[in-house]
Amino acid sequence: MPLSDQRVLVTGASSGLGRALSVLLAQGGAKVVATARRPDPLEDLAERHAGVETRILDLLDPEGIQALCADAGPLTGAVLNAGVTDVGRFADGSDALDAAMIETNVMANIRLARGLHDALEGGRLVFVGSMAGQIPLPYQAVYSGTKAFLHNFALALREEWNGRTSVGVFEPGGIKTEMTDIDALATLQDHLADPDEVAAELLAFYTSDRAIRVPGRLNRLSAHAARLLPDATLARVMERIYRRD
Repeated sequence: MPLSDQRVLVTGASSGLGRALSVLLAQGGAKVVATARRPDPLEDLAERHAGVETRILDLLDPEGIQALCADAGPLTGAVLNAGVTDVGRFADGSDALDAAMIETNVMANIRLARGLHDALEGGRLVFVGSMAGQIPLPYQAVYSGTKAFLHNFALALREEWNGRTSVGVFEPGGIKTEMTDIDALATLQDHLADPDEVAAELLAFYTSDRAIRVPGRLNRLSAHAARLLPDATLARVMERIYRRD
């Protein structure tokens, strides 16, 4: 289906990958339902690009998710991109912070997928996961666990909904966004991908019927290595990369 005939919901559209994808969709002629918590960036997105309508959505609000799903109207696709992370020693974290991350990265996607089930019949549903779902990340242990859930959840849904809705999971490495612009990741900034480049790969994946995509040649090599090396070895390597003494 050409983009000009599509109406696509994008979560986390106020910045980073979600905004970049929304722009590409709109430029291709699609109608975009852009959602995020912050109204100002959404309004700016809609003012700059025709075909973008905005909805305020807090993924920590189950009733807000339910209302969005009930009022979203006909959709040909959805890209569930929004997510949060935290970087630091697990023992220094808190139950409240971890619960919010699980609610945002896991439960919100479950609620959206179930709520949009009927609206997406014959369409495409893409979850934005992470390489952290394939490779254990020390110092992002809870985040890594949520993305591992999303990996398996998406592939399981793909089989359940086969012939009804095309489901896929897009798993990038680190991207230069507001979420990664933190002191804990300062040493990795030069290795983070440009969101516009990743968005181009995400758009190509969305318009396909593929099950899984890891963007970037180096990331794909890492994903292949992840299938060959023991998880404990991978975790040890990543611990050395993310360690902050």
